[in-house]
Amino acid sequence: MKILLTNWINLLGVFIATFAFSVVITLTDANLSYNIFQVVFAALFSVLGYGMMFWALFLVSLIILDLILIVPNRKNLKTRLLIEWLIISSPFIYWTVKYHEWIFVTAVIAFFISQQLREKRIIEKQA
Repeated sequence: MKILLTNWINLLGVFIATFAFSVVITLTDANLSYNIFQVVFAALFSVLGYGMMFWALFLVSLIILDLILIVPNRKNLKTRLLIEWLIISSPFIYWTVKYHEWIFVTAVIAFFISQQLREKRIIEKQA
């Protein structure tokens, strides 16, 4: 159960990265003239509202793969977390190529980094 509770690291990491990316993209769009409040609101709506299905599938995938890969056996944790990252990231990499939505690349990179941070947290909890 403690391992499942470390998923907050992934959720927070991916949220912060995609939110920051969305803010920067909105601020740099020359066709838009939003004030900072509107930019933050638009980015928040984009990440949470438009990405609602992403967050649901992301969390469910994390939990299922944790239960299959990590909870029963924590040997080779780094490899198991890398496999989990690869499985979950694959559709988003595909969508980046197909739809040219670069926010998915941001999410995949942030997820990779947060998996590394999560590994340290899991190891700490084992001790």
